[in-house]
Amino acid sequence: MTYRPICPLPTRDGGGSVEAGPGDLALDVGCGTGFNLPLLAAAGASVVGIECAPAMRARAEARLRRIPKAVRERVLLDARPYGSHDAYAGRASSILFSYSLSMIPPFDEVLARARADLAPGGRVAVVDFLDAPPPMAAALRASHVFLGSDRLRMLERLFPAHRVSIRTVGLWRYFVFLGGSSGRRRRTRA
Repeated sequence: MTYRPICPLPTRDGGGSVEAGPGDLALDVGCGTGFNLPLLAAAGASVVGIECAPAMRARAEARLRRIPKAVRERVLLDARPYGSHDAYAGRASSILFSYSLSMIPPFDEVLARARADLAPGGRVAVVDFLDAPPPMAAALRASHVFLGSDRLRMLERLFPAHRVSIRTVGLWRYFVFLGGSSGRRRRTRA
């Protein structure tokens, strides 16, 4: 079985992606409007978009209504806060945090849950804010975004086998992290 890389993440060496395929379980934590959900499902994975904000979840549902039924049927939206249960323990082949980890105050608990949820050989991918100059930092904080390197340092500790890229775009810096769990990759069932 070949894996189709999806959700490419920019890294300095040009590599990095979340991989998903038939039989895989992919979690998109804090999926917001659901932008990545169709991409993950189109690769054949069973996908769970985790979003506890009702307004964002409604936008994700609207996005899903616009995609083909065969793809849509592989997506489930979970309204429970990530980390509040162990329903995905050891089952996720891919976990994606796309500009969501910086909005989750107990990020240490959420990252510990992500580590526990990854199947052997699974991958976690994070793209998120790192820092910004004072005026932009204040605007981001007003939008409930937590800046700083604490999340990145914890990711590096929890997933020692990783790649990191730090980039600047417009008025902020962001990081891209791609790490994995130990063990050989195995097929997971949703």
